[in-house]
Amino acid sequence: MARRFLTTGAGLVLAVVAVVLVVGGVGDTPFRALGVSTPDEGLRIATPLVRMVVALAAGFTLGGLVAAVAVLPGRDGGAKLSAHAYVAVRRVGLVAAVWAVAASVLVPLTVIVGTGGDPRVLSLPDAFLASLGALEEPAGLLVSAVAAAVVAVMCRVTFSWRSAVGALAPAALAVVAPVATGVVASVGAGHDIATDAAVLAALALAVWLGVAATASGHLAQGHPYADVVRRRARRAGLVCGPVALAGLAIVAAYLVRDGWTTLYGWLALAQLVLVAAAFLVHLRGAFFPTAALVAAGTAVTGLLAAGLPPGLLRPASAQETLIGFELPGPPTVLTLLAPGRFSVLLDVLALALAGLYVAGVLRLRRRGDTWPPGRTAAWLGGCALLVWTTTSGFGEYAMAQFSVHMGSHMLLSMLVPILLVLGGPVTLALRALPAGEEPPGPRDWLLSLIASPVSRVLTHPVVSLVVFVGSFYALYFSPIYEAALPYHWAHQLMYLHFMASGYLFFWPIIGVDRSPRPLPHVARLALLLASMPFHAFFGVALLGADTVIGQRFYGDLALPWVPDLLRDQSLGGGIAWAAGEVPLVVVIIALLIQWSRHDRIEGERHDRRADRDGDAELTAYNAMLADLARGRR
Repeated sequence: MARRFLTTGAGLVLAVVAVVLVVGGVGDTPFRALGVSTPDEGLRIATPLVRMVVALAAGFTLGGLVAAVAVLPGRDGGAKLSAHAYVAVRRVGLVAAVWAVAASVLVPLTVIVGTGGDPRVLSLPDAFLASLGALEEPAGLLVSAVAAAVVAVMCRVTFSWRSAVGALAPAALAVVAPVATGVVASVGAGHDIATDAAVLAALALAVWLGVAATASGHLAQGHPYADVVRRRARRAGLVCGPVALAGLAIVAAYLVRDGWTTLYGWLALAQLVLVAAAFLVHLRGAFFPTAALVAAGTAVTGLLAAGLPPGLLRPASAQETLIGFELPGPPTVLTLLAPGRFSVLLDVLALALAGLYVAGVLRLRRRGDTWPPGRTAAWLGGCALLVWTTTSGFGEYAMAQFSVHMGSHMLLSMLVPILLVLGGPVTLALRALPAGEEPPGPRDWLLSLIASPVSRVLTHPVVSLVVFVGSFYALYFSPIYEAALPYHWAHQLMYLHFMASGYLFFWPIIGVDRSPRPLPHVARLALLLASMPFHAFFGVALLGADTVIGQRFYGDLALPWVPDLLRDQSLGGGIAWAAGEVPLVVVIIALLIQWSRHDRIEGERHDRRADRDGDAELTAYNAMLADLARGRR
């Protein structure tokens, strides 16, 4: 314990020294490049120190929650937290409170620094709110502070495993929000790729830090199931380490534009070295040194913001400013079908989904079990279509042209989810994962989540229909779409929402997996038919609209091959109409086939039961009719 206190103290001292050196080395160059006055030195030292606190608290919170729900042993089939996990959640709540306070303090600090170091901006509400929106990062920090406060409250009142899992969502949001609106998301060439990479790296570092620290404390105190905790923590590091390294490398390549021998280059290189060293130590199973190295690498984030290089502020074209890259020219069939720009976040998601599915199928085969090849083809086809939609030339032009965007919307909300639900991933997972583990393992966690009230609400026919169909109208016929267009993170969030809403809608209708709220086939058909008029009306409404949706964004892009924005929007309406109806007809056909197959299986089951018991059910029914007839007489 004393060694850990000494290590922590030494780390704090080194952090302060590093901040002083970085602030002194950077000087006023970034501020002169921005055209604002340089804040005083005390403010410039305090800001990166508070950033360090925010980054470390974020890691201990999100990673600590992951450790409590997936690393430390649970009880009662995984539905309840064990005593040790409960203690870990309570500690996470305290750290989350520190996180919320530090993020709240950082909001005005970033506003003051971004506006030239004049603290009087805080006393002028209008100026403060204007700066809050214009700088973006303070707004992200405000979201982070609120989400961290929610996590702190949830951790204080939760007693169940499901509630702890629910706290993961606001914790992840609190980690992502300042990253997606920070330095890497600022306008310029490549900011789309850098933002995705930074988000993945931040999440990986946060999970890795908290898991390693929690596992280290658990093992040091000699708690039970040490082997299970060690194995699970090691697996978490084997996933998070490479993701963090790859993400940080991409971000560094994007930000280090003046060479690696600059101050910023040395800082980025130091962060990569620390994380790489942490991964090597992690491979040897030493969790406390791993946590210390990951914490050091995470803390460098505050220094990187203080050492913002002027190369990041170089002028960019309108297309690079708004979407992050230059389009090659007018879209053609060849450019739309050909490979385009890599979408880091969504393509990594698709590859992970495909890899996990294939691993499950291979595990069944090694065990001697079979899995329908049609389901595998459907799932891998959905993943491949997701990659093509976001990575091909089609995905490139979808960022800048409304008609192409509407095509990607239809693919991601309809065709991709249809293929994925036909893959039956839950059924595959339940068959591939070991049952009856002690302590409870992934199979028990999955069963608990499927049976949760949240799953039953989300798969309710009315809820899924409203979310799926209502998203079209709420997004495009309100200011939401126009407000989201300039931000890369908003585009990615839209894409994720399209897929999630489509999956939740089609799962109870044609999904192979048993839904938390099963529906008879006639109700499934009625639900599907109920959605069709709304799709048709949405397309017609776009065709007949006389105002341009997102006019400011598309006008600033000023694509020479789109001289008439309203005509391009009408084309998007036609795509929404046609592309929305065809998949629904395919779903109706698939549903009727499933219905016929279900009736045939039920008939065969009834015949077998009748052969075994001499058709006792029919005999009893006839006897009931005879009794009724005698009663009437």
